[in-house]
Amino acid sequence: MKPKKDLTTQYRVVEMSYDKFKSLPNCPVQRNHKKRAKDKKTREKLSILQPQHCIIASATLTEKSYDPSNGVTYLAGSEFLVDAHTRREFWGENLSDAIPEKLTSLHFDVKSITELRDLYYTFDNSANTEKSADLAYGACRYLNTNLNNHKLYQVTGLTWAAHFYDKQTFPKTSGYDGNGLIVLYSEFNSEIKFLDSFQWDGKIDIPHPLKTASLLFLKKYNNSESKEIVKRVFTDDFQGKDNEGRLDGVTNLLCWIKNKDSDFAANFNTIPDLSGKFLYWLNQAYLEKTQKKDRVYKKGDHSGMLELYRKFAPQEEETPLTQVISSAT
Repeated sequence: MKPKKDLTTQYRVVEMSYDKFKSLPNCPVQRNHKKRAKDKKTREKLSILQPQHCIIASATLTEKSYDPSNGVTYLAGSEFLVDAHTRREFWGENLSDAIPEKLTSLHFDVKSITELRDLYYTFDNSANTEKSADLAYGACRYLNTNLNNHKLYQVTGLTWAAHFYDKQTFPKTSGYDGNGLIVLYSEFNSEIKFLDSFQWDGKIDIPHPLKTASLLFLKKYNNSESKEIVKRVFTDDFQGKDNEGRLDGVTNLLCWIKNKDSDFAANFNTIPDLSGKFLYWLNQAYLEKTQKKDRVYKKGDHSGMLELYRKFAPQEEETPLTQVISSAT
């Protein structure tokens, strides 16, 4: 028989007024509670006030703690709401038949913001009610990043891009918790913000492997030329053939996406190859724009393309990008 443990001394039960509950700051990592409060399942669950709805969780910071992710220093004694953010939003919007006069809080003491964040994820984690998009929203909120395009909270393209970019830091292709997504969104913060800087949702269907390729492409070059190329792809900026009947790299990519026979099913077996093919066309467009390389009539060999976009990629003088597409010219 395993030993028994008494953990009840590690928290205390406190009675809290509704006004005090409303005034508590959100946990520095928090999902999109405004959106969740309006979800059908949430309405069904919370429309009638129940005794169990009145049990919440909160915490006090016992030491001053600096958060390097958002640059904020929190003072000792700062209190936070840990669990019941969605309920608070729901009640604040008068969506329930009644609001609680008072609540019962399981109150914890934490020494740092990291410990507070870890506590939060024991209440709201991916194995419970929180989906990956919620975790992504919380990670971005923690980084003070507010994305207008909610498709950027879909993490499949991001997690694969991180894995291809740095397999040592990001050994998995999926299954990251909230803390892991904070690191992921921090690594690709500028690239994701660029994709959020212009309107593309609804203009063209962007497969997950194309998001992966685009993040890697922007990560490698991070200049006006690479951004213009990606923006053209995402906004369906089609160009005609040249005098020799050849399409540019971006337009070739767009034709591939729009081909009714193309299959972009994203899974463990298909994403690496599809990402490499998308990188081939992004790279071709970059060479056309920056090195005045000729357009190509058809796609060439994309083998080894992903390797060139790793964090510690082979030196270009040893494996030049031009060499990868030489068979297409």
